[in-house]
Amino acid sequence: MIKESVRKLGDFSLEIKFKYRPEPITGLLRTKKYNVDTYFFLPLSLGVNRKNYTKMDFYREINSYIKIDPPKVLLADLLKAEDDVSLQLKKAFQNYDPNDKDSFENLDTLLKIYVNILKKSVKRELRGMRKVGDEEELNRLAQRFIKNFTLGLSKFRQIENKYCNANFDGSEAKRVFKYADEYISTLYSKYLYHVWQIVEKLEMPESLETKKQITEGIYKEREYKKAQGYPLAEPKDYSKENEKFLFRWEMIKNFINNKLILTTRFDKDNKWLIQFYYSIAAGIAMIFATSVAFYYNQKFGNFTMRFFAVLVVSYMFKDRIKDWIKDLINYLLKKETYDHTINIYDDNSHILGNISQGFDFVPYRNLPKEILEIRNSEHQTDIEDNSVERVMHYKSRIRLSTSKLYKFYKGISIRGINDVTYFNTSPLLMRMEKPETNILLMDDNKHFAEYKSEKVYHINMVVVYSDKENKYYKRYRIVLNRNGIKQVKMIAQS
Repeated sequence: MIKESVRKLGDFSLEIKFKYRPEPITGLLRTKKYNVDTYFFLPLSLGVNRKNYTKMDFYREINSYIKIDPPKVLLADLLKAEDDVSLQLKKAFQNYDPNDKDSFENLDTLLKIYVNILKKSVKRELRGMRKVGDEEELNRLAQRFIKNFTLGLSKFRQIENKYCNANFDGSEAKRVFKYADEYISTLYSKYLYHVWQIVEKLEMPESLETKKQITEGIYKEREYKKAQGYPLAEPKDYSKENEKFLFRWEMIKNFINNKLILTTRFDKDNKWLIQFYYSIAAGIAMIFATSVAFYYNQKFGNFTMRFFAVLVVSYMFKDRIKDWIKDLINYLLKKETYDHTINIYDDNSHILGNISQGFDFVPYRNLPKEILEIRNSEHQTDIEDNSVERVMHYKSRIRLSTSKLYKFYKGISIRGINDVTYFNTSPLLMRMEKPETNILLMDDNKHFAEYKSEKVYHINMVVVYSDKENKYYKRYRIVLNRNGIKQVKMIAQS
């Protein structure tokens, strides 16, 4: 199963996320294959084409990573500590041996996965709150969230005293635990601020208690951070302390996530198939030139001007024939060839799978019928002419060894992997006109005046993702101008 989402990330980037959910396979080395094709329909006025926007330009603006999707556990269930990861984490703490490398690696992995599960369960409850319209229900959910998150934070901190043995003090595991504690502490304050933003406008008397719980929770956590020596942000603009805090926060996030983000390395360009077909093209061209040379050698004889002229012409055509056949091969194999392949590794440098990527401009007339149909649906204006758009095609093929993946995370019910790609639109924005323009209008009193208006561009994006059983189409409209991305909206799907 594949799930997909596209959203704006900052002012200039798109986040395109694909969630792959392969079924666990036991005893078999089975590989699941997924294909994703993304078509960007660019307005002709941007002046983008394959000459001024090359493959290198495109790959320079994308950044990808593969991340394990941890188990889905509700926050209330996580507090019971009966899920697989919680039970294994307790056991790992109790059996920790600082002289055993495997013991530390096991504890390190489980601790970081547990923290990510906690974060995921908290974010899920926040999303649920934002969808509630009834004030009483919203206030009830906010209070439950504060209670459960506070209890979860307290239980996590009890692990150190309740389950840790004497070997824990001064060890590498202690350092990892403190980083995890600092990470959860920052998340706690951050998400309580989010809850405050949700309940801030509630006017019912019961919401006063909720707001009090939020402020007290943030204050207590701030005092805890001071006692532990964790860096704090301060309520000042452009503070140096805030700068240090944000830098450290990014470092800790990377540290906590490093067990879930899989290692990827570019494979050596494997062009043997293309080179094999190119050698066939060269052979066919050589057969033509040699055949002509043999025939006219017998007809005109050696060392004659006519034979010399025929020989020159045949070699001229030989080079052209070779190039024509190479172009034909490139056209016929375009769907099966990729620019490069990225291998996915586990911590032991075993290959779990790979991702092949390709990029090119596609003539409008060569687009598949299904792509044109979903692109041409639901126009904003009846004068839209899509045939003058420039179309960029980014394709990727993901191969994943299901058995190897689940074997590596043995005992943990991971849901699959997330393939996340960030696409920086800045080079496209530089080609746009000023983001504001003036419109001269006459009002009802017949007075003339200029009115400011934003000038925007629309980039339509069609995403096709498929596996062996299913194929899905989605179309997004990206509204942007030189100031950045203004909106990302899904228009159609099939």
